[in-house]
Amino acid sequence: MSGESIQTEGLKNSVWDVVVVGGGMVGAATALGLGQQGIKVLLLENKPVDLQWSSEKPYQVRVSALTRASEKILKNLGAWAGIEKRRYHPFTAMHVWDEVTPGEVHFSAQDMNEPNLGYTVENDVIQAALWEQVEACDMIKVLFGVNIEALDFKNNQAWLTLENIGCLKTELVIGADGAFSKIRQLANIGLDTHDYEQCAVVGCVRTELSNQDTCWQRYTQNGPFAFLSMGDNVSSIAWYLPMDKMQWALGLSDEEFAKEISQASDYRLGQVVEVAERGAFPLVRRHAEHYVKSNLALVGDAAHTIHPQAGQGVNLGLLDAAALVEVIINAKDASKRWGSFSVLRKYERWRRGDNALVQRSMEGFDWLFKQDASLKTVFRKPFLPMANKLTFVKNWLMGQALNGREALPRLAKNFPKS
Repeated sequence: MSGESIQTEGLKNSVWDVVVVGGGMVGAATALGLGQQGIKVLLLENKPVDLQWSSEKPYQVRVSALTRASEKILKNLGAWAGIEKRRYHPFTAMHVWDEVTPGEVHFSAQDMNEPNLGYTVENDVIQAALWEQVEACDMIKVLFGVNIEALDFKNNQAWLTLENIGCLKTELVIGADGAFSKIRQLANIGLDTHDYEQCAVVGCVRTELSNQDTCWQRYTQNGPFAFLSMGDNVSSIAWYLPMDKMQWALGLSDEEFAKEISQASDYRLGQVVEVAERGAFPLVRRHAEHYVKSNLALVGDAAHTIHPQAGQGVNLGLLDAAALVEVIINAKDASKRWGSFSVLRKYERWRRGDNALVQRSMEGFDWLFKQDASLKTVFRKPFLPMANKLTFVKNWLMGQALNGREALPRLAKNFPKS
């Protein structure tokens, strides 16, 4: 059976080309990109992913807005068909406005001669579509629910000690295990952090009026509020609040919650008439001091987290995955050790600067639109109307967000990987 869950017997002292720790969206994409190119991968994940699907399944709490670059990556990995057969929604416009100034900015796919500006997709759908391809790949083996006790580096290999199994060896261990990455901690890689002192309240709602296939974002006194179009009158919300309001928001009844977010959205889509499950999480910027060491690399949230107001988190992670896969395959084709520091530094130089730029850009928007008594408010009054008239600037900015800002990895281009 391909991509199968393997038994722990015989794993002690086994040798792998690559071990990927974490089977979320970015980890699964990384393992898949390598496995499809003939790299022998062991993928470690906490628990099996549910691949069953019903159109009656409630909308999930966590949603991502996928860019064109992410769409191409998922298509080239063979996972896009799994998304299409489940649930996804293209959005064709974005509308941004401010609580205290009259200006508004509108971005349109039609103005850019694009079919859409991206897709809103539930994270569970993306992960399931990737795991279908993982299960179909002969070069990937999966091990569930195993605790990593130690990580050592010697003899040009990474040595992982697994609870109740013992040691196994690999040319490269890839940490894709999220913001609180154990691999990053075991490798003694430090973090640059900044607490935004905000939380994001998320979930899906149904509104009185159609969202018009548009993502709506309003900057309010408490922070940004956004509707992400999910189809018909259903939208995913992202409501940014001070941290001390997180438990208050989660404790509201559905009726109270609907009333509050209707007000936060300035009733742009009328009243909120139905509320699904909701969740919340603190917002912290994290950036690993290093993405790589000899025989180790970090991708996705293990390397960086970002303010989510522009929905770039998973898109940056998928670009990490595609870039690391390309660097490793190039080294393999050149008969070089892909776990060597000199090879892995190419990946770090490729991705770290771009990720830092996006992180700081999001902080700039957060600073500019924070509702405080300063000259920023005076500046914003002419800024938004002026920005809305500069069509070529708007389209350039949206093109950068949609297609990527730097040289794209092969997996993020229109042609299949070779």
